[in-house]
Amino acid sequence: MRVTHGMLVDTLLRNLSRNLSRMERVHEQITSAKRVNRPSDDPVGAATILRLQSVSAQIEQYLQNVEQARSWLDLTDQALTTIGSALQRVRELVVQAANSTLSTEDRNAIWQELTALQQQIATTGNFAHAGQYLFAGQKTQTQPFDLTTDPPTYQGDSGSLERMIDAGVTIPINVRGDVAILPVLNAVKAARDAVALGNTSAIQASLGQIDSAHSQLLAAQAEVGARVNRLDAQRDRLLDAHTSTLRLLSEAHDTDMAEAVTRFAKEELTYRAALQAGAKAIQPTLADYLR
Repeated sequence: MRVTHGMLVDTLLRNLSRNLSRMERVHEQITSAKRVNRPSDDPVGAATILRLQSVSAQIEQYLQNVEQARSWLDLTDQALTTIGSALQRVRELVVQAANSTLSTEDRNAIWQELTALQQQIATTGNFAHAGQYLFAGQKTQTQPFDLTTDPPTYQGDSGSLERMIDAGVTIPINVRGDVAILPVLNAVKAARDAVALGNTSAIQASLGQIDSAHSQLLAAQAEVGARVNRLDAQRDRLLDAHTSTLRLLSEAHDTDMAEAVTRFAKEELTYRAALQAGAKAIQPTLADYLR
């Protein structure tokens, strides 16, 4: 086959274009710091990157859920601790009121303090976080305890609030006010009524109700503590998984700078050599042969 000058030029231009494309691709990898900038760069690698990015986003969402759940439980524990301290004071006052030698004025002073403590406990039970009531079950927009009744009545529901902390794994984050706090309010009310009547036997009997309510309160706090420990362990596991995922993503997506710079220098050298060879190959013209 006869090779014409035009064919030689066309072949040279095609080869130069391929060399320039390879050099441009390596240059893009260096300047973007990404090995894969479009699916066509590496279809298999691009699919791996998309999968790892999806996994990373899921883990980040789980971590966010863990932090939200822990904040809720921390505030719950603080509220229950405050109520526990108030209940301890209630017990001290009731023990004092059981003394038959107390005067009417003394018992009246105790009754007034018990009334204030009952109000304090109910107010703590109505604590809200970010516009959501902690102890109202799923009715987070409803104040759990009606402060206009004596004792305050529960207005929430028996629903459970849950957060997803892993694929298919959820954890309850709320403590119901009717389980942990309402028994405390009822016990304080019974003690107040007994003190108001000056009935020593009823006052002593109210101590048992107070102790029972305190046990329920402590059980709720223990459950909160167990959930916090579970969340801490899950957060550590998620952080490890996230670190591993980001490492794999970096290996699949990020440019190996040392290798890329070496390849760029090689492609640049090849391109320059091709330019020089092409210049010599296509330099003769018809005028050169007519001289």
